[in-house]
Amino acid sequence: MSDPGEWFQAMPIFTKVLFSGTLGITLAGNLGLINPYYLIFQPVLIWHKFEIWRLVTCIFFAGKLSFPFLIHLYFLYSYSRRVEEGMMDRRPGDMLWMLIVVWAALLVIAYFFQFPIIGPSISMSILYVWSLAHKDQIVSFYFGTQFPAMYLPWALMAFNVLIGGGYIMELAGIVAGHIYFYFKFLHARDFGGSSFLETPSFVKYYFPDEGPGRGGFGVAPPSRRPNNANDDPRPNAWGQGHHLGGN
Repeated sequence: MSDPGEWFQAMPIFTKVLFSGTLGITLAGNLGLINPYYLIFQPVLIWHKFEIWRLVTCIFFAGKLSFPFLIHLYFLYSYSRRVEEGMMDRRPGDMLWMLIVVWAALLVIAYFFQFPIIGPSISMSILYVWSLAHKDQIVSFYFGTQFPAMYLPWALMAFNVLIGGGYIMELAGIVAGHIYFYFKFLHARDFGGSSFLETPSFVKYYFPDEGPGRGGFGVAPPSRRPNNANDDPRPNAWGQGHHLGGN
């Protein structure tokens, strides 16, 4: 798809919001259209001065324009779209609920570790959920290395450290993603009963399912299900994995 407008319109709704919000607010902060100070997470100002917009802008503001920002934007777009069009296909309420849970978990982590922004952590959380749902799929990493998708978040975090970056925000994203994935899928599988993180009915009311999709919540990830192909209604939509850094 060569036309940028068609490419943008083809994005699923929440991927579009995350991508355009991150790009727009980060550009606005760097070009002087908005003072970046008003975009970061400041619990004291949220509580005492009711600057509640910071709870949202800290998701979209990604700091200075740089090569790491482009990498963050790429992963955010790529894996948010994969989750939204794959395991949550035609289930916008479930996608929104996952983002809410991850956002809330990251705000708690940001409060204790004094993170000014959580956007990079959000993208890591989404990638982590995808990697566990497709844990046995082989993905390609930099320098031609290949390994199961379950190791992708850790490889990405290690690579970021090797090139001089940090790891705390990436680790926070992994923790938030694991909280969601565990209480949504793993706890019910290991201990029985219903999921602790079923999408609330009021979310489903405003964002109802759009019909049968390729996969859905309330079922175990494909790697945890029987090997009989007839038992898994969700096809592998991602082929032989995704080459990071490529098109």
